[in-house]
Amino acid sequence: MAKPTRLTQEMIEEYTARGYWDQRGITDILKQNVEKFPDKEALVDSERRLTWTELDRVTDAVAMGLLKRGMKRDQAIVAQLPITGVSLILLLASHKAGIVCCLAPLTFRFNEMKHIVKTIGATTVLTPVELRNTNYFSIAKEIAGDLPQLKRLFVLSDEPPSEAVSFRELMEEPFDEQEAQRLLKEHAFGPFEVSSVVLSSGTTGMPKCIEQTGASSRVGGWGIVERAKLTSDDIVGIIAPLSGGPGLQNFWAAFQAGAKVCLLERFSPDGVLEFIERESVTYLPAIPTQLIKILKQCDLSQCALSSLRAVRTGAAAFDAAMARETEEKMKCDVLIAGGSQETYSFAQSGLDDPPEKRITTLGKVFPGNEVKIVDDEGREVPTGEVGQMCVRGASTSSGYFGDKEATLAAWGALGMEGWYKTGDLAKFDHEGYLSIAGRKKDMIIRGGQNIYPAEIENILLSHPKVSQAVIIAIPDQVLGERACACIVPMPGETFTSEEMISFLTKKGLAVFKLPERLELMEQFPQLVDGQKVDKISLTKKIVKKVESES
Repeated sequence: MAKPTRLTQEMIEEYTARGYWDQRGITDILKQNVEKFPDKEALVDSERRLTWTELDRVTDAVAMGLLKRGMKRDQAIVAQLPITGVSLILLLASHKAGIVCCLAPLTFRFNEMKHIVKTIGATTVLTPVELRNTNYFSIAKEIAGDLPQLKRLFVLSDEPPSEAVSFRELMEEPFDEQEAQRLLKEHAFGPFEVSSVVLSSGTTGMPKCIEQTGASSRVGGWGIVERAKLTSDDIVGIIAPLSGGPGLQNFWAAFQAGAKVCLLERFSPDGVLEFIERESVTYLPAIPTQLIKILKQCDLSQCALSSLRAVRTGAAAFDAAMARETEEKMKCDVLIAGGSQETYSFAQSGLDDPPEKRITTLGKVFPGNEVKIVDDEGREVPTGEVGQMCVRGASTSSGYFGDKEATLAAWGALGMEGWYKTGDLAKFDHEGYLSIAGRKKDMIIRGGQNIYPAEIENILLSHPKVSQAVIIAIPDQVLGERACACIVPMPGETFTSEEMISFLTKKGLAVFKLPERLELMEQFPQLVDGQKVDKISLTKKIVKKVESES
C-alpha cells in the first residue's frame, strides 16, 4: 500500500461516517460510468473520441502493458505531456494497475524532472520525443543515466528511439480480458492509498511532490459538481494544463458526473472560442490569465457561444468587473473558486448564489472541508476581519510524498489536528461567504498601512491598455515599503504613470494605495509551471534597479 504521510485511521473513520468518503475507488467510478453510459462519449482530444466503454478498454490495455513491462504495484510513473487524452488515459490506467501517477508541466526541464523522479522513486517516464523546440526524450534519457531507478522510457511517437517504447503500443496491444479482470482487481488502488502526486509551482525552489488519494480527489471534484450543477449532459472543456489544479480538479468533477471531457492541446484566445463552438462546450474551467486574454484580444460579438452556460476561474487577478464583463460578452455565468495543490478545491461560488456573491467571493466552503481565519498568533479573528487562511478537510492532500518533516511544517500536525496554512489573507462575511484579500507574503506595509496588491492589480487589469499587472513592494527608508506597479501593456500600446494614477483615483482607490512607481515590461518572468508570474524574481529585478538609481 502507498501509505499516505498524514492520513490516519481516525480521519478515514471520521470522513466516512460523515458521508464525505466511502469505499469506492476511482476504478469503481469508471466502471459505474461504463454501466450507465456505455456508448456515450467520455474523452475527446485532437486524435481520439472515446466512449466510456472504449475508455475503460484502453485503460485496461495500458494498465496491463505497464505491469507486463515490469512495473510493480506502488511504483511511480512521471508523465510530461501537452493537454492530451493520453494524460488521462495514463492516470486512470495507473489507478487500475496500482501505480502512482505524476503529471508534470511541460515547462519543467532537467533539474525539476530529476528532482521529481528521485523524490517519488519513479521507475518510468513518459514524454514526447520533441515538442516546441525542446527534446524531452533527451532530458529523460539523461536523468536515467544519473538515476538507475529510472528503468523505462515511454514516448509519444510511432517511431520511438531505440531506448524507448511507443506509448501507442501499450494502448493498442491486445490483452487477455479474463486475466486483466483478475489482475487489475488485485492491483487497483483503494480510496485511501496514495494514487497520484501533484506538483507545486516551485516558488521556493524545487517543486514539492504532493500526495493525493482517490478519496481526496473525489471530494474536491464533487464540490465542483454540486456548485456548477454538472450532469452527464455537460461537455467540459479543459484548456488548462492537467498538471495543475484547474485542469485536473475539473477532470475529477466531470469524471464523477459522467460528463464528456474535451481537451484543447494548446491555448490561444481564438482557439478557445473555436473549441467551444466546435465541441459545444457547456462548462469551461480556465486560469484567470486565459480569460483576460480572451476578453482583451477577441471580438466576442462575432462568436457563437450559445452552448456555454458557466465559466469557472480562480480568484487571482480576476475581479468582479472582469467577471461581469465575461458574463456580458460570453453570455454565461462566472463561478469563482479557491484551492491549491495541497488543498485541492475547498471552496467555490455556485450557480445558486446571489449574483454579486457569486462573482465577488469564493462562495462557501465545500462540505467536508473547514476554513479558519487567524491572526499572527493563531487566534481566530472576528467575522469580517482579514487574517491568514488555514484549511483542513476531506479534499486536502495527505502530505508531501515521503517527507514527514515538510508535512509537519506545512500542516502543523499529522492527522485530524493538522491545518494547512495557505499563505492567503482572507475573510468571511456574516453569511459565510469567503473572500481572498491577497497573499500574506505579498502584502505591502506602507507607513503602517496595509496594501493588498491583488486589489490594485484587479483594477489595473480592467484598463483597456493593460494586458498584465503585478504590484510589488520596493523598500523605502522612511515608509518602510512603497508600491510599484509592473505593467505589460497591450500590443502597440503605451501606459504612463499619470494615466495609471488618474484611472485608479477615478476607481476610488485610497491615496496611500496608489503605486508610486511604474515599470513597463514586455513580459513577466514565469514560474516553472508556466501559469503564474514569478513575483520573487520580478521583485528582485526591480529592487536591484531601484537600488542602482539611488
